[in-house]
Amino acid sequence: MASPLSRSVDTRSLLYRILESPEQVSALQQLPAPALTRLIHHVGLEDAGELVALATTQQLARIFDEDLWRSERPGRQERFDAERFGLWLEVMLEMGADRAAARLAEMDEDFVTFALSGQLLVLDLDVLTMERLRPGEGWADEALVDKALESSLSHELDRFLLIARRPESWDAVLSVLVALDESHHELLTRLLERCCHLASELIEDHGGLYAVLTTAEQLETDVSQAREERREREGFVAPTDAAAFLGLARSGRVGDDPITRGYVRAQREATRTPPPGVEGARPGQPASTLPLLHLLQEAEVLTASPPMALLGSGDGTGTHASATALREALAWIQGEAPEAFSRCMQELGYLANVLVSGCGHAGRPLRALEAAQMAIATCNLGLEAHPEAAGDRSRAGELLAREGLVPCFGQGWRVLHEDVVMRSACAFDAALARRVPAERGEAARARAQLARDIASGKPWASRKRWVHLAPFLSKAAFAAMRELVDECPAFNGAFLATREQVEEARRRVGELLR
Repeated sequence: MASPLSRSVDTRSLLYRILESPEQVSALQQLPAPALTRLIHHVGLEDAGELVALATTQQLARIFDEDLWRSERPGRQERFDAERFGLWLEVMLEMGADRAAARLAEMDEDFVTFALSGQLLVLDLDVLTMERLRPGEGWADEALVDKALESSLSHELDRFLLIARRPESWDAVLSVLVALDESHHELLTRLLERCCHLASELIEDHGGLYAVLTTAEQLETDVSQAREERREREGFVAPTDAAAFLGLARSGRVGDDPITRGYVRAQREATRTPPPGVEGARPGQPASTLPLLHLLQEAEVLTASPPMALLGSGDGTGTHASATALREALAWIQGEAPEAFSRCMQELGYLANVLVSGCGHAGRPLRALEAAQMAIATCNLGLEAHPEAAGDRSRAGELLAREGLVPCFGQGWRVLHEDVVMRSACAFDAALARRVPAERGEAARARAQLARDIASGKPWASRKRWVHLAPFLSKAAFAAMRELVDECPAFNGAFLATREQVEEARRRVGELLR
């Protein structure tokens, strides 16, 4: 593994190669936002000021869609990260306050209003003067309000009082607002009026100005929905939708489900979709960007792994060389029904996005490559289980050409849940019930929670507490439990792609628990 020092040297070298070439700089401004986002993450936002300065407003808006929203864990609703936006403002200021203000002025006004409302509380000075003197109407008591105001960072701008909600980014916010006032006064006035209205509602809902000044709750608007619609057109799946899809798949009810129908509809309406091949590329991508894309692949910022390459070549190589049924069926479709093959590749991308958004692995979100591997393995498992496709690649190909990959994924996901996750969980629970004494405190409680999780159909839910169960299993048995009793189960470090691997995993559990 490269040391932090060598990584920083490599990063500086990469930045130098991009920024010192006029051709690369021009290509950077035509780079798809997902690829530029990866580059900024690779460099680190704090060190990416020069890249941010070169990015177009459209690129920044799309990068914000991806970078400024966080989910507590896969499947949970994403929330806007106001602290991260404050850091973005600080980085944008490196290009100069005027240019940073100009970029915000070009962005969607709803988004800018929402983002600023997380940074500052905007009050009308005239209203504040009158309302502070009216006890019992949400703005008193006056002494408490005065004390809270005195301890807050604030600034008067025209008829508004601006109060910092996040002191760490206050200087950056104020610098941008002052620049907006000088060059886009009417826009700033509209923004502050809207923020002021939101602040009035917040104060009323939370029991007065003093309560708001001493808490840090976020405002929510329809900005989130607008973002989800944009990302849906680009092939992303909202975490809550992804979790719902995977829940349906466990009961074998996907293919014509509303989530997949919504995805298909969004793809038809989209003006562009990423093709298989170079990550971050898109149809009609200017040829001038290809050298930069290849440079980013060389630096391992992007990958170049077409879905078919992940399936292996049939000679025992490739990430999922064991996915024979799927590989052969897709090879048949590629020759016999190219349009259906293209749809299958898009569906593989869709399923990988579902897994990234809605599913965890080993107590963390899936990485992009892992999600692609898991989608391939699960589809292969489902295809093997389909009676119409068994042992005949042309019939399997015809099935996929007709129905697509989503039903096969659903079948495979159900097999994994029922025959791997739940069976393994029940076996381990039965063994632990015999081995964990009732009086053993945390261990007994962890075992009881595992039993409740199994009853709820989510035996992986309390895996953080399993550390208390480790002493009652062999090292190999505990390692197998952590791999198999998981939302995305694995065995011996690999995702299960065949019925034979499923049976082998079950046999191994039986041996370990004897």
